[in-house]
Amino acid sequence: MGKIILNGMKFRANIGTTEKERNEGNDITINLSYQTDTVKPGLSDNLEDAVDYSLIFQAVKKETLTPCNLIENLAHRILTRLKKEFPQISEIKLQLFKHYPQVDGELEYSGIEIN
Repeated sequence: MGKIILNGMKFRANIGTTEKERNEGNDITINLSYQTDTVKPGLSDNLEDAVDYSLIFQAVKKETLTPCNLIENLAHRILTRLKKEFPQISEIKLQLFKHYPQVDGELEYSGIEIN
């Protein structure tokens, strides 16, 4: 077993509770890591023996296309989808950061980390 790390996945998502956030969207960054068999693909050098992380990226991207109010909702939907579509991965850790959320002041990002 080994850990695969996907850091800095960038998307635009209609996420937030204000009309502006829901209409214009927000930039988000997602970091993801998961445990999977790395021995077989490490020895064979064959993508068919590995979890293709481009497919993981596409699954995450699809979830970002559904509007929602809360970062918690998006994070949990992504985690649920990954567990369902990729049973060969485990110990998933997901960090999601929403850049410049609408607050009365300056805030670089809000974020969530779930396992």
